[in-house]
Amino acid sequence: MRQSQVVRRVGTAAGLGAGTAGALAGVLLLGPLAASVLLVVVFALVWPLAAVVRHVADDAPYGSAVLVAATAAGAVLCLPGMVRLLAWGALGVTAALTFAAVFVLIDFAVPKRHPQQRPSRRQRKLERLTETQLVEDEQLIASLQCPLSIEELCGVWTETATQLAQGAGPRDRQAVAEVRRICLDEFERRNPDGFHRWLDAGAPADPGRYLLPTPGD
Repeated sequence: MRQSQVVRRVGTAAGLGAGTAGALAGVLLLGPLAASVLLVVVFALVWPLAAVVRHVADDAPYGSAVLVAATAAGAVLCLPGMVRLLAWGALGVTAALTFAAVFVLIDFAVPKRHPQQRPSRRQRKLERLTETQLVEDEQLIASLQCPLSIEELCGVWTETATQLAQGAGPRDRQAVAEVRRICLDEFERRNPDGFHRWLDAGAPADPGRYLLPTPGD
């Protein structure tokens, strides 16, 4: 394990321990009823906002809006508790350090689990392709596997390049990629020499210059 990861783990665990001590001191300072009301109010304010951010963002920095709201509520309760611990002097500081040390020991004693990465919004859109849409795409691709002339295939290649440049949705990009793969296979099968000359030239947008016979040939 890298040193930076160890330092991060120790710092996080120690912070949670000290925060827990502050939260308990906050309960003692405010009383159970007032502390409960404070937790509920902060949670109710933060949770909808965190849920909206998680829904809108392509790659949300957190996995659960409930966890964010609970953390915010605990942090708000922790602030007056930390003030109370500091007011206790050495006893309060010792209590906070003790909680921090206990949490660090627990963190190293418990096996570390790797959290599952939440798919991005774009990936979730791709996963939502229905079976009907997939069948429609397959039918479209099958219709393009007819014996088109090489001139028509070059036209299809140019049109799909324009479509990609203008921006296409996830479903369209998937179908266009398969169509272009078919075009590449046909280019290589029908005119291998021209196909390789086209690739050597960097595969420009108009393959007809390399694949179609020039006038006079």
